[in-house]
Amino acid sequence: MFTVCLLVQGMILAAQDFLYADVQTMNLWYNPSLKTSKEGDIRFNYKDIKYRSISAFSNGNAILSLPFVKQDKDAQAGRKGFFSATAAGAFDRSNRGAFRHSTGMLGIAYAQQLTADQVYLALGFQGTTTTASFGGITGMFPDQFDAYGPLSVVSQDPLQAQRSLNWVSFHSGLSFFQQSEQRDWYLGASARHLNNPYTNEQKTADYRLATQFSVQGGLTVKNELHQFGVYSIINWKSEASEYLLGARFGRTIDPPADGHEGTALYFGLGFRLRDAIIPNLQMKFNKTIVGFHYDINISGLRAAGYTRQGFELVVSRKLY
Repeated sequence: MFTVCLLVQGMILAAQDFLYADVQTMNLWYNPSLKTSKEGDIRFNYKDIKYRSISAFSNGNAILSLPFVKQDKDAQAGRKGFFSATAAGAFDRSNRGAFRHSTGMLGIAYAQQLTADQVYLALGFQGTTTTASFGGITGMFPDQFDAYGPLSVVSQDPLQAQRSLNWVSFHSGLSFFQQSEQRDWYLGASARHLNNPYTNEQKTADYRLATQFSVQGGLTVKNELHQFGVYSIINWKSEASEYLLGARFGRTIDPPADGHEGTALYFGLGFRLRDAIIPNLQMKFNKTIVGFHYDINISGLRAAGYTRQGFELVVSRKLY
């Protein structure tokens, strides 16, 4: 019983930090300054994880990003800056209702142009509010696994049925980026949970979120028909640090013309250290991009003969 309580509480403390294969979504959640485009957009993610085809948990989010770019034809072509605002909502649900998270986010950033070739320095701040709800269940938690397989321990609802907890976190980020006809790149660093919020009603130190640090980087080279990019994001967490690396190749099928932004196809491969290899496919139709990611498990669960399947759907749309 005591072991199960500790394992479930550990999952709760980590679950409000989302884990997606889509790097653009991860950048917006982990670094509020990484709104590098001057175009507004909205994006949706849904991820489902199964063990032996039994659903373990699912999560999803919607993110709206709006830059505020001054449209002044008489402004000097030199050093300009722009603000951007981001709003998001997300959920994280464990199998059989053992626990559920819902998170709301508001962020703001300012990017200042440093050079004539569109190199920017950006600073961003973000606040999130999280509600954790615990369901009343008995029996074992089927989504609790270690390196040897499922934990065959019976729990009599150690999390106190129908209870909810709330906390507010503050985050910040700094980045440099450039977007041009030949290349795009960005480099950022961020910190989450700067206020170290308590995640239990008693406000004890053992359940206070530690500040978490992240770094993000990416480079894409391109021409009229092709592009190739690499990216990475590293999240140092208290018990479960994440290292995500990847590369993507894109091919234009229908070039932009007459206000239509064209059609393109992208193939990619991601790698989450000690966890998964992630092939992905994205298709662009004018201002809409639809993407699919699939986790191929390479973690220690394979040694126990338990397969894990992860599927992620991404839809993004430029607003203007």
